[in-house]
Amino acid sequence: MQNDSDIELWDDSSEFTDTPPAGQCWKILIVDDDPEVHKATAYTLHDVRIFDRGLELIFASSLDEAIAKSQEAEEIAVAVIDVVMETADAGLNLVKALRQNEHLDTRLILRTGFPGYAPELSVVNDYEIDGYFTKEELTRTRLISLLTTSIRAFENIRMMSRSREGLELIVASARQLFKRNDLEMFAEGVLKQVTALLRGSTSGLVSGRNADGCDMHIITGIGSFAGQQGKTLAEVDGDLNALCEAEVDANELFRKGDYLGMRFETNEGAVLLAAIEADRDIGQPELDLLRLFATNINIGFQNLSLLEALNVRAYTDPRLELPNLNAFEDALRETLEKKRSGYVVKVYVCDYQAHVATYGNGVARKLMQAAFQRLQALTENTCTIAVVSEGTFGIIDREKRLSPEKICGAMKETYVIDGIELAPNPTSVITEISDLPDSEAEAVTAVTAALVHVRSSNDGTHVIYGSPEREAWKRRNILQQALKADSHSFDGLVTYLQPQVDLTTGQTIGAEALLRWEHEGEAISPVEFIPIAEASGLTRALTGFVLREAARWARSYRWSDGRPLPIAVNLSMADLNVPGFGIWLLRQLEELELQPDQIAFEITEAIAMSGKVAIRQIHELSRHGYSISLDDFGTGYSSLGQLERLPFKALKIDRSFVRRLTPETAASSLCSVIVGMSDLLGMDCVAEGIETEEQREAICRMGCRHGQGFLFGRPMPMADFSQNIGLVASKT
Repeated sequence: MQNDSDIELWDDSSEFTDTPPAGQCWKILIVDDDPEVHKATAYTLHDVRIFDRGLELIFASSLDEAIAKSQEAEEIAVAVIDVVMETADAGLNLVKALRQNEHLDTRLILRTGFPGYAPELSVVNDYEIDGYFTKEELTRTRLISLLTTSIRAFENIRMMSRSREGLELIVASARQLFKRNDLEMFAEGVLKQVTALLRGSTSGLVSGRNADGCDMHIITGIGSFAGQQGKTLAEVDGDLNALCEAEVDANELFRKGDYLGMRFETNEGAVLLAAIEADRDIGQPELDLLRLFATNINIGFQNLSLLEALNVRAYTDPRLELPNLNAFEDALRETLEKKRSGYVVKVYVCDYQAHVATYGNGVARKLMQAAFQRLQALTENTCTIAVVSEGTFGIIDREKRLSPEKICGAMKETYVIDGIELAPNPTSVITEISDLPDSEAEAVTAVTAALVHVRSSNDGTHVIYGSPEREAWKRRNILQQALKADSHSFDGLVTYLQPQVDLTTGQTIGAEALLRWEHEGEAISPVEFIPIAEASGLTRALTGFVLREAARWARSYRWSDGRPLPIAVNLSMADLNVPGFGIWLLRQLEELELQPDQIAFEITEAIAMSGKVAIRQIHELSRHGYSISLDDFGTGYSSLGQLERLPFKALKIDRSFVRRLTPETAASSLCSVIVGMSDLLGMDCVAEGIETEEQREAICRMGCRHGQGFLFGRPMPMADFSQNIGLVASKT
């Protein structure tokens, strides 16, 4: 037996360290269609050094530009990519292009300005995406930290790639399950690589023995050993059998007769022997290469011994110990291939990470397991049920046992986990398999999109999702991209004004600014495009547009005595809940020279349910003298105590209360209660949606002084509005 000192070990001094050679720059590709993001990124990373190297920033503003620049640049370490640019999938298309254009080692970080707009988990896995963040999350510290870890990963992967080319067959076998033909593939790769390294050896074999076996059996052979598979070494050659029984250290090269051997053994006792006929002296460089190669063989063989156990876990979520996405996709693939009927169902149970943060891993895990048991009972164990993402189950229901009513009934009941009552708000979608694409990947995408659609538009419901709903979702996505483009170019956007009047005199006392949008010749209702804007983070840009239009109009038109006509602009709760929005708004007002007597703001009643950020920003606007009205009052959010603490100047009665009003019912109506409440709080009151003289009379009888509605004027372009109410052009 040779001594340990005769064994040469892998020299790992070439591994990536925290201080690689200086003098080179890491190439960082920054892709975003917002020039301000480029400026902010350049400022943030100015003079930053990572692992003693500077950063070379490569900026691109579109998919095509990014592809062109990536083709010109070599060894891009990290790409920071905006998900949504000129199209909804521009960022993901760039990810695919980078991987297809040989940027396999580049680390990918996705960021977006649209909260909740996240890529599919399958995309993250398939294209090795290292992270997904909103732009607000990427602070300077986090961005530099991400770049540091990504660059370290890039350098490590690149170094491993350099030694990968000669081991493709071994790597391929290690990725497969531990089956007989995969072991043969592994052995064949070992034999081919060893004979190639020795240049000229034409005969050799690889043999193996299971942990509980006695004899070594030939797995594969070449030259004089070709066709000997399955035979024992003792049957073929005594020297070979002696090689196997020799007492040598693992991975050590040794010689017996005309054979050079390498022997490997797992912790469980399985043995692998590679033997080559060596009819010449082996030089030191070749021995060094073989020792290096032996290390890789040993790792690969150890991995093969673990694959059987890994196979069991391949279809199990390790945290929840439930079937996972692999199990769901396999069942879906089989169903699609066999053209079976049935349903594909997705059930969102809860925000898993939020439950982990609030109650701990144990409670969150037990909640999902309890939900799984309910679904199993509902399907009588006849369906594939699997965890397809955090907090979400996928179900293959080939017998159509499920319905929205059954799922709702099973999932709505409160859970009691470790003495804690939990009442999540589940959502589910049921899709006919016949309505899905034939491709498994496209089918998974379609079902996932269905759940996203329902959760974004009607969370907490259980629905059958078919072609009409899919077309509605498709239209929503088209409008989202068009609105994103138009919010930058302002094409198709127009600000209308609707008068607010003194109900006694009929005199116009103000106007509400109402945004209108036309896309490809179609007038898109605000009821449709405003929620899209709020979900996509576009409301700030739209508010800025309305303010600029209001400022231009305010400079151009006044009453004949020089008084301005105040314009009320609606603010979105999506913006008010974002820290810093109030500062931005006040800065816009200052730059546009819009004074409190020229501009006012309206906020929906949801403000009463908001957190401290929105309320603090409302108080800041009021402190600067701007009037704020509570819009759509009476729809169910506010209480008298809440109203007393908020700085509102007026309450606007929702049109749904005015619509049913008559002079006879005025005194006993909810409108009368709201008017009395406004008087009690010292606020003005404005009735919306007045369309008839009868409604105006009823509103006046209860003491409401101001109103708005079609009776006094429909929303109209600003120029037409000015003429209709008799404003004069300003001389300034």
